[in-house]
Amino acid sequence: MKYILLSLGSALLLLWPVRSLIRRRRCSINYLPGPPPGAWLVGNLPDILCPKEQGEVELAWLQEYGTTLHIKHTFGQDMLWIADPKGLQYILNTGYNFPKAKEHIAAMDMLFGRGIIWAAGSEHARQRKMMASSFTFSALRGYIPLFQQIAQRAVNRIKNDTFSKTTSEVVDIMHWLPLITLDIICEAGFGYQLNATEKGEESTLAAVSHNLFPEVFYDRPIISLALETVAVYVPASLVNLAFRIPFRKVKRLYKYRKVTREEAQDIVNEQMKLRVDGKGDSRDIMSTLVKASTAEDPGLKLNRRQILAQITNLFFAGHDTCAITTTWAIYHLSRNPEYQALIREEIKATRAVAAKRGDDELTITDFDSMKYLLAAVKETLRLTPVVSGLAREAGKDEVIPLAIPQKTKTGEIITSVPVRKGTKIWMALMTYNRLPEVWGLETNQWHPERFLEGRTGGQKGSLEQRSVAGFRDVWGGVLGIVFHLPSRILEMQAILIEMLENFEFSPPPGNVTIMMQASVITAPMVKGGKEGEAELPVSMRVL
Repeated sequence: MKYILLSLGSALLLLWPVRSLIRRRRCSINYLPGPPPGAWLVGNLPDILCPKEQGEVELAWLQEYGTTLHIKHTFGQDMLWIADPKGLQYILNTGYNFPKAKEHIAAMDMLFGRGIIWAAGSEHARQRKMMASSFTFSALRGYIPLFQQIAQRAVNRIKNDTFSKTTSEVVDIMHWLPLITLDIICEAGFGYQLNATEKGEESTLAAVSHNLFPEVFYDRPIISLALETVAVYVPASLVNLAFRIPFRKVKRLYKYRKVTREEAQDIVNEQMKLRVDGKGDSRDIMSTLVKASTAEDPGLKLNRRQILAQITNLFFAGHDTCAITTTWAIYHLSRNPEYQALIREEIKATRAVAAKRGDDELTITDFDSMKYLLAAVKETLRLTPVVSGLAREAGKDEVIPLAIPQKTKTGEIITSVPVRKGTKIWMALMTYNRLPEVWGLETNQWHPERFLEGRTGGQKGSLEQRSVAGFRDVWGGVLGIVFHLPSRILEMQAILIEMLENFEFSPPPGNVTIMMQASVITAPMVKGGKEGEAELPVSMRVL
C-alpha cells in the first residue's frame, strides 16, 4: 500500500505542473496562421527539434504560411514561431525582456552547470561583464599566434597519421576539427595543455566529447520533449536522478558531465597554483576567473563551484560550435574549387605582405584584410548555422514589430504581434537565414560573393548589420562571451588558413550526400550512413 501511495504521489507531483500549464494557456496569438498542431503532448516541437534533416519542415512552413506563425508547444501551449528580421532583432536587442526558455535553463544547469550558457537576466549580465576582459582587442591579438601554432601542429599530425605513404586520401575531417578546437579552448582559454590532437581519443575529455550531441539527441524519443517541460517544475535534486536511468543515451550524458567536471577540477587546481605564483597569461579566460575568485565586489566575485561551471560551459561553447562551423566551411569549399583556389591565392599574398614587414606569423590585421576568407566564413554561418533556432519566453507583455507584413487567418495584414507574458517563442534563425527579402536570390546556395558584392533583398543596411541570426547569437543571446563572434571567426580563419595552405579539398568519390543533422547542433551526416554519427568525408590532397 505504501508503494502504491508513493507512486500516486509521484504521479501527482509530475501532473500538477502540467495542469498548471493548461490553466495558464494563452490564446493571444491563435489568429496567426500556422501548421496543424501535432499531438497535444508535444505539439510542433518534433518538427523543429527532431526532423530527419534540420530545417526541412520549417522552410516548408515559410513557403506556405509566412514568417510569423502560431504553432504548438508541449501540453497544448501556444508558441510564436518567428523568422521576421525586425522581430528577431527586437527580441535580441531587448534580450532580458525575452529570457531563455525555462526548459533551456534547466537543461543547461543539469549538463553544464550554472555558467554563462545557463545564466539569464541580471545574472547573465553579471557574468558577461566579468568575462568581458578576456575578449578585448588586446586579448584577441594575443590569441592569434596560439591559434596558428595549434592549427599547424594539427596539420602536421594529419600528414603523419594519414599521408605518410600517399598524397591523396579520403578523410573524415569531422574527426579532426573537434580535437583542434578542444586544444584551442584549453590552451588559449585556460593555459592548459590537453594535446587532444596528438592523443586523439586517448584523451578522456576528447573521447567523451566525440559525437556527443549527435549520438544522444539525433532521432530522440519525442516523449523527452514533454519531460523537459515537466522537469522545470521538479526539484533539481530529483531531476539529477535521471542520470541514474540505465539507458545508453542517459549514461553517455552522465559520463560527459562527470568527465568535464573532473577535467575542470584539474585545470583549476593546476592554474590556480600557477596564477598565484605569478605565471600564466594575464589576459586569458583563466586569469579572469582567478581574479573573480578573489574579487571584493560581490558583483564580480565567483566561488570555486561557479568557476568550474564556467569552464564546463566553455568546453562546449568554445569547442563544438567552432569545430562544426569550420567543418561546414570545408564542406562548402570542397564543392567550390574556384573559390577555394581564390582563398589560397589570398593567403599567399597576405603571407608575402607579412614577410615583407618581417613577420613570420600573420596578425589580427592580416586576418581582417582577407576578404575572400572572411566572406566564406560568414556565408557558412548563414547557410549552415550551428543551431537552427533559439527558444525564448516573453518576460512581460510586449508588442513585437515586423518588417515583413504577415497575413492572419482572416486575411488581415499585420505589422506587429502583441504577446503576453509567458508566451513561448521560437526564433527560427535558420529560416531567417534563407529569406530572399534579406539575403537576395539563391538563398539555398553557398555564395560568399553576396558579402563581397553587398547583395541585398530590399532591407535597409548592410549584410553585416542584418545578419542577426547567423552571427549574433548561439544558444541564448551570448554574443561576446559564449560564441564570441570576433574570437570564433579568428579561430576559424586560423584553422582554415593552415588547412588550405597544406591541402586541397574535393568531394569524396561516389554519390555521397551530406545532410544537416538535427541534434541540438547542426552537424553534418552522411545520408544512408550510420544514424546519429556526425561525419564529413572529403578527398584531401597534400599540396
